[in-house]
Amino acid sequence: MASSYASDSMIPGRAALANRAGVSTASPEDGPIGLKVREVAHLGKLNIRCGNFAAKSIKANTGCAFPPDNNKVTSAGARHVVWLGPDEYLLLCEAGLESELKRKITAELAGQHFAITDVTDSLCALQLEGPKVRAVLAKGCALDLHPRQFTPGDCAQTFLSHAGVTLVAMDENCFLVICRTSFAPYMVDWLQDAAMEYGFSLKN
Repeated sequence: MASSYASDSMIPGRAALANRAGVSTASPEDGPIGLKVREVAHLGKLNIRCGNFAAKSIKANTGCAFPPDNNKVTSAGARHVVWLGPDEYLLLCEAGLESELKRKITAELAGQHFAITDVTDSLCALQLEGPKVRAVLAKGCALDLHPRQFTPGDCAQTFLSHAGVTLVAMDENCFLVICRTSFAPYMVDWLQDAAMEYGFSLKN
């Protein structure tokens, strides 16, 4: 569906794990590391509350069509529109462009019933990948994460351990876990513990 995000330390933005040292734990069976975690620190995030009337404006300004169904994601390059509810979406975009996108969409939808909120700093995005990513997530998530049930392009709001998250399947073995910024350290601690039997790495 979509490629992994590239790291660029020169892009301004808030990092929830800036003071967290990287760590790597080998797989007990000397195989490949089962779970690799990286914060997508430089990522714009806009919460959009609107109806289908906004589809044309969203498409024109982001390149992303509205998700075709519940719990789906649409993508256009580095931009993604994540379905959160019947009239709620999360737009992920390149860092630094969220204000301009918000301004353009707001201007085009003036006079209609909608809301766009910049939530870039309030949410953290963790990229999880590896051959055991689904097995690790299944330890703390009630969703059916079998590859035939939760496929690339699917998303869902759920709980991972005790934290509320939005889970996005970017590829068969690559997920985004979006949580509150304040939950990020706890989320990484839980993932590291849950991946103990498979091997774990955190890259900053």
